[in-house]
Amino acid sequence: MPVIKVWGLPSGQTEDDLRHLHRTIVTAVTSIDELGLRDQNDMTCLFPPDLMLYGLGEEIIVEIDGLFAKPERTLEVCHRLAACVGSAIKNLYPKAKVECFITNFYPAQGFWTSAKPTVFICQVFSGCRCNICGGFFADGDEVCASGHQLGRQYAIK
Repeated sequence: MPVIKVWGLPSGQTEDDLRHLHRTIVTAVTSIDELGLRDQNDMTCLFPPDLMLYGLGEEIIVEIDGLFAKPERTLEVCHRLAACVGSAIKNLYPKAKVECFITNFYPAQGFWTSAKPTVFICQVFSGCRCNICGGFFADGDEVCASGHQLGRQYAIK
């Protein structure tokens, strides 16, 4: 599940402001069909407080982490996601400089959920990378450098 953190919001944001921002982010993310995310239950949005008031609202940083690497989540899709979320936030805070960063996540790096285990089918994305671990497939190889075999299911508990 992607975790979206928005840093540097202007001070004095009300609960209603944050709920509106949350709805805006969810709408932006779910508009990218290739992500397969349906609603707010498929992501977590966090608005951590900043300890320094100086500069708040001038520069807003958005981090989208935990986006499981999948073949359909190409670089182009990730760029569209960054642009869509970033521009949606820029529309709400037109005076701010807004930047959005996307980080793909490979479950084999370490993942646990209290929900039922997630099953992944090993696939190639970005031409030569394993969607389970991010390792590389040599040309014509069906096993990545970490030992994941194309087409095989792996349960991440």
